[in-house]
Amino acid sequence: MIKRLSLLFCIIAISQSGMAQDDFGYDLSIAGETIIAKGLKFEFEGSMRTQDDAERIDRFVVGAGLSYRLYQSSDKKITLKANAGFDYLWTYNLAETEIKEDNFITEADGTRTYAYNETDSYWRNRHRTSVGLSLSYDPNKRWSFGLKEIVQYSHFCKVDSIGRNKWRFNDDDELYSKPDPTSKGHKDQTVLRSRLSASYDIKGFPIDIVASIEYGCGLNYKANKWKFMGGYDYKINKNNKLTVFYRYTTEDDDDEVNGHLVGLSYKVDF
Repeated sequence: MIKRLSLLFCIIAISQSGMAQDDFGYDLSIAGETIIAKGLKFEFEGSMRTQDDAERIDRFVVGAGLSYRLYQSSDKKITLKANAGFDYLWTYNLAETEIKEDNFITEADGTRTYAYNETDSYWRNRHRTSVGLSLSYDPNKRWSFGLKEIVQYSHFCKVDSIGRNKWRFNDDDELYSKPDPTSKGHKDQTVLRSRLSASYDIKGFPIDIVASIEYGCGLNYKANKWKFMGGYDYKINKNNKLTVFYRYTTEDDDDEVNGHLVGLSYKVDF
């Protein structure tokens, strides 16, 4: 099993050499769930994600949630649940260089030298609250299909005194550095996420193949976000499961970047 996981990670990592336009990272998480009453489950999770071609931390996340079964057909093939959750994130924003396209000098050889801003990296915290409904359909012992609709509210915390240097031209057309600290004010975002999923239980093996597609639409801001995921669940035993997945994300939200993610998750049922 370890050899297979290592091989999968190596294949996907090598494939990134031809995908320089997108970011690449790893996602590691530990989760658990337990039944606290009939039809009511409590879940929790902690995770860590990398960015910048897996060289830097992207975020740490801790979260918890509840799911309640609203309806289940007599043959148990159709189940409807209500979900609610809360996550707290510590996110790391990379250093940025902003070129000032309207401020430049032309060198003797015809090339242009631009003024620019350099902003230091910084941590920014935020929390997310979500509510939703999920519908699952299990036509037989092998196949399972799901639809989940989630409304998610995110609050980005304020950040003061972010280091920034403005590089400008002096009277001799030479660049000089001018310290100019900046800040990020708090903001709120609400998004509607729709997810379709499917899984197949391979007969004779403790493995389920899983796949999903998700679309996120901003409700109070402009955002269109797609997530495509594929992987498999390895059932260690009745109460323990290991998930390996690959996910590609594309969006037009300035707070996130397009990219490829390889994930490994361990989940236990108490």
